Amino acid sequence: MEPNADITKETYNEKLLELVTLRGKDYDKFMEKLYDALTGDLKNVIHDNSDIQKKLGSFEIMIKYFQDREQYEKCAELKKIADGLKVLETAKA
Repeated sequence: MEPNADITKETYNEKLLELVTLRGKDYDKFMEKLYDALTGDLKNVIHDNSDIQKKLGSFEIMIKYFQDREQYEKCAELKKIADGLKVLETAKA
């Protein structure tokens, strides 16, 4: 992943470290922070060169997580991002 041009590499690394740490300790907080990152400061990282299918799988997991908690606004935002990835995938084909 590459940092968004709007944030410094140090800030990017701090956010990434926080996410990695939270994932093992507090999954709920991890998902909230990940959502905030993907819809905020780190939103451009989804356009890196990593596998789109893996990204889409991750978005499906996140959407299911927030559906289970009835946070449908977050589901809608994540679906919008995932749909954008699908368009990119189709354009590359």
